[in-house]
Amino acid sequence: MTKKTLTLLALGTALSTIAVTAGPLTAMAASAPVQVSFWEGMSGQLGQVLQSMVSKFNQTHPGIHVTATYEGSYSGGGPMQEKLLAAVASGKVPDLVQLEIHSMPLFSANGALEPLNTMMAASANDKKSDFLPGLLNNTSYQGKTYGIPFNRSVPVLYYNPVMFAKKGIKTAPRTWAQLEKDAKLLTVKGNGQTKIYGFEPVNQWWFFESLVWSNGGHLMNKGLTQATFATPAAAAGMQLWQSMKNAGTLAANSGPNEWTQTIEDFGHGRTAMYIGSAGDMGQIKQTGIPYKAAFVPMFKQFAVPTGGANAAIMAKAPEAQKQAAWQFIEWFTQPAQTSLWSQLTGYMPVKKAALTSPMMTAFYKSHPNHKVPVMELSYAKQAPLSPSYLQVYQYIQNAMDSIMFSNQNVHQALSGAVQSANQAIAQG
Repeated sequence: MTKKTLTLLALGTALSTIAVTAGPLTAMAASAPVQVSFWEGMSGQLGQVLQSMVSKFNQTHPGIHVTATYEGSYSGGGPMQEKLLAAVASGKVPDLVQLEIHSMPLFSANGALEPLNTMMAASANDKKSDFLPGLLNNTSYQGKTYGIPFNRSVPVLYYNPVMFAKKGIKTAPRTWAQLEKDAKLLTVKGNGQTKIYGFEPVNQWWFFESLVWSNGGHLMNKGLTQATFATPAAAAGMQLWQSMKNAGTLAANSGPNEWTQTIEDFGHGRTAMYIGSAGDMGQIKQTGIPYKAAFVPMFKQFAVPTGGANAAIMAKAPEAQKQAAWQFIEWFTQPAQTSLWSQLTGYMPVKKAALTSPMMTAFYKSHPNHKVPVMELSYAKQAPLSPSYLQVYQYIQNAMDSIMFSNQNVHQALSGAVQSANQAIAQG
């Protein structure tokens, strides 16, 4: 029996034990169920878990049928965001979307999303006070809430404890300076080739946020009118990564599959450390590699962005679909469901009640890696709540690619990106 089959069997067994309270739309079961179109952006193991949970909701809520459709990655600037922008422009939108958190201001500002304050205030389960505080970052815009924490994460450092032990390294690096030293020890070369790299970060803008904040830098000014990520403090992280790459102790992938490839490299023992998402744990587990999770290293202070996606209801959805979509959100975020989601994927449980439940307390005791992101949430910072930030981080990504794959001077690359970003901000 394959690990994939075991995962799905475990999911089915766990879901069957969840007690579900029928909502107000259950009475509609005798008539045609309310059809809810849900655009989601998860593939592979994560997509399998999500689809299975959607199926369970449909089975236990006969008055509603949620159709979850994979529309490409939900990541920043990814296929699903592009499709959603086109859908909003055409007026033909889905009812419910899995929306990458940094794009919330853009879609909120253009009126595409339904404000959720009234629904939250009336909810028995999804009031703001029910959620982990750090996970409410990037759910609101100009005083209104437009997203509910759905699959939420923080960056995490993953390392191979067997490789660490062979080199006499006892603990995960707390600082970037220590990571650089450890990566040098962990790198293995032979016959003119590098067999094991000490460190392999996912070269994406999300991790740049942590590098900048940890060193006391800023991404934008307080007024959100200018990008500010080309200062010496902001540039230090990319200077370190470029230096390590040139020294042969760091590897990085590029292209649309870079994240998946990085997980595979770690899973096949081609790197001793990598930085990814809390949501990678389910995929790492499938590789069978021994691993431990730790905080992302710091320069001056621990600082991480939150990531992942919120569930958002589209403003142009029919009223019945809005109410049905809200019932699905309430179900998915209940302690039992969000706990199961966390256990199978690595994403954090979004509710305070889930975090302290016997189910999660026992799980954390036997799976300490899963507790790391929750502890790291204490150092979470909110990304700029600007509709222009979607463009800003695209310029950051372009600069990171030039630095890591074309060896462009760090200051020149970031300064050019800031200039382009500021032009985009000025144009609105």
